[in-house]
Amino acid sequence: MKKVLMIGLDGATFSLLNSLMNDGVMPFLKNFLSQGVYGDLMSTSNPLTPPAWTSTITGRSPEVHGIYDFLHPEASGDNVFLKFNDSRNIRCETLWSIANRQGKRVTSLNFYGMSPPIPVDGYLISGFVPWKHLRSATHPPSLFDTLKALPNFNYKHLGMDVSEEKKCIQGLESNEYEKWIHTHSLRTQAWADVLCHLMETDPTELTAIVFDSPDKLQHLFWRFLDPQLYKNYTSSQDLHIRELCLNHYRELDSIIERIVNLAGENTNVVMTSDHGFGATTEVVYINEWLSKNGFLQWSETTQTNGDGKLTPDRMKEHLMMIDWKNSVAYCPTPSSNAIYIKNSNDSDKGIKDADYAEFCYQLKQQLLDYRNPADGEQIFVNVELNQAKINKQPCIEYSPDMIVKLRDGGFVSIVKSEDVVIPRKDPEGTHRPNGIFIARGEDINPQQQVEPLSILDVTPILLHLLGLAVPKDLEGKVPPEIIAESSLKNFPIKYQGKTQALGANNNKKEVSNEEKDALMDQLKLLGYMD
Repeated sequence: MKKVLMIGLDGATFSLLNSLMNDGVMPFLKNFLSQGVYGDLMSTSNPLTPPAWTSTITGRSPEVHGIYDFLHPEASGDNVFLKFNDSRNIRCETLWSIANRQGKRVTSLNFYGMSPPIPVDGYLISGFVPWKHLRSATHPPSLFDTLKALPNFNYKHLGMDVSEEKKCIQGLESNEYEKWIHTHSLRTQAWADVLCHLMETDPTELTAIVFDSPDKLQHLFWRFLDPQLYKNYTSSQDLHIRELCLNHYRELDSIIERIVNLAGENTNVVMTSDHGFGATTEVVYINEWLSKNGFLQWSETTQTNGDGKLTPDRMKEHLMMIDWKNSVAYCPTPSSNAIYIKNSNDSDKGIKDADYAEFCYQLKQQLLDYRNPADGEQIFVNVELNQAKINKQPCIEYSPDMIVKLRDGGFVSIVKSEDVVIPRKDPEGTHRPNGIFIARGEDINPQQQVEPLSILDVTPILLHLLGLAVPKDLEGKVPPEIIAESSLKNFPIKYQGKTQALGANNNKKEVSNEEKDALMDQLKLLGYMD
């Protein structure tokens, strides 16, 4: 019986892991990598947690699965409001049910957007959930009571600690750094304990977990970790925080070792990330650019913001900053890096269907032509248009009209500002497209670096390693070069059948205000609200 263990490391990147492995911080990972296959894993167009992890577990792009961001905009007359994405917004079948339909049980822990929980034959606990709502994010419900009864286990560590994070919306004060790292060490250990308990008491053929602490630490402390940056920060406090971060990666390495050993030698192990990481050195106010170029009108009461941050009240009301009747293009959320265009059918001021394509191409060119007054350099280095809309093809109703890429790889700011581009005081961590893929096992081609893989390939790879057929309608494929030659002879890659269409979701339970606030606080704290 084939078994697979998938370990997701949110935000993991070889640009950091290589130094951690070579410096002896992560010795198990170094040894593991040397015995298997590895390479970059290219993320979604906007390398962001929701679309990327959803693509990981569906083998589909955001244009198909429908998850572009943490939230999505919906128009109502002249106004626009935001709604939270959750499992009910996923438009296609997941890895979990594909494996179930072919007779394999699954364990899925801490993946984004799995609440309300998708019923599975096995176990599922969604990530990004406050501890008070973990019961409603767990399947089967009895698992939650089992975890509560475990000796020396605090299930609250699994959730987002809202009470702590609400203090840190504008970023952490230096005297809170240590507690932040400690909190996420507790969370990582708690998720590992749940996984090990399930692996010991009722193992499933597919076992998958996401550890999100790398992302949580790297957003705030990238300058203390990046091999190109940390030598510029040499105060005793800087060195202390760097050492605490390194200690966390040592702990993570030990946790990975514990899980891999528990899985056993006959289990194929795959490690992936949803995206990579790098430094962001400036704040780009995209709605201010749209305003200065006549596409967006601020409301009369909107005030200039000096640092790009949104307080809780301002985030809840930020769409009120825009005069919708006199605006034709806007960015609704910083993490989306997206521009939405108002249709004239929705408002007196908007773009007619007949003019849409030309308008998009012209706006794209204006963005690409923009130069930063301070240095004369290009700010928007790529603008990806929604070709389905351009070609009048069916698409997700709230899909962006275009996605921009900034020169420093960061996320945009959506608030009002005097200038379009403002340098940051210190570099912060942000996402990059290059994530990681590492695999080892009896069916894996050993000791080989491969060309970059697509994040869409992960679901097909996992299905094949389970000995299952890969549905033909998945966008990803199984790269033959990662599979051992002997395994390919005995178990050829098989593409067969299609994924199942999703039935009507009758779960109408709304996301609670506390869950909404918890997620929003996470986004602000981690820099998505610049």
